[in-house]
Amino acid sequence: MSAKAKPKPKSKQRVSLSREIILDAAFRIVDGGVDDVTMSKLGAELGADPSAVYRHFRNKDELLLAMADVMLEESMNAYVEGDDPIDNLRRMALTLRRSYLRRPGLAREVASRFTGGAAEEASVRHMLGDAQALGYDEQQAIALIRALAEMTLGHIQLTAEVLALPRKAQAFELEMQSSYYVRPRETGPRLSVEEQREAHLVDGEAVFTTMLETFLTGLKQSAPKKR
Repeated sequence: MSAKAKPKPKSKQRVSLSREIILDAAFRIVDGGVDDVTMSKLGAELGADPSAVYRHFRNKDELLLAMADVMLEESMNAYVEGDDPIDNLRRMALTLRRSYLRRPGLAREVASRFTGGAAEEASVRHMLGDAQALGYDEQQAIALIRALAEMTLGHIQLTAEVLALPRKAQAFELEMQSSYYVRPRETGPRLSVEEQREAHLVDGEAVFTTMLETFLTGLKQSAPKKR
């Protein structure tokens, strides 16, 4: 009696991939952390051979920057432009912050990077236009908007770094942030993971808003008088 032939291993099903499909899959798995975004895990999520991903993204870094531009695109979709340049800059900065920090693990990796994407360029052009509407010339506008962008993205990254800490370390940071500048210091209530995360976001936005308003006040007061 002949031995039964072993079944052949199933081959990966051929799946038609696009940049958009791959990015959607990457966002589905990134909540576990940026380390979870690997080509092998993407292949498993997509039901495709991982090597197929390389036809659209040369490496993981390129994929992460494309994901960052998707977050910028979300910001631009949420941004509402008005008539007042100062209000526009305020809304843009706050919208960027909120969009990035919905995915703090990803923000931690990419907030300090240029994406080179269309959404990034659109956000920069909007802000430059607002600075020039205040009377600043092109070179002045570039310097000011770079400063605003670096302040905004730097604070995003700072908040994202705290949100990446272990729970006890996060709790200590929150206690220090909320009580370090007053005496006597008081120990705050024990919070759930979600409550702690929300408290960090609220506290961080309050600090960032103070920085932003100080910057915008100076920007408005120093604006060249239009002829």
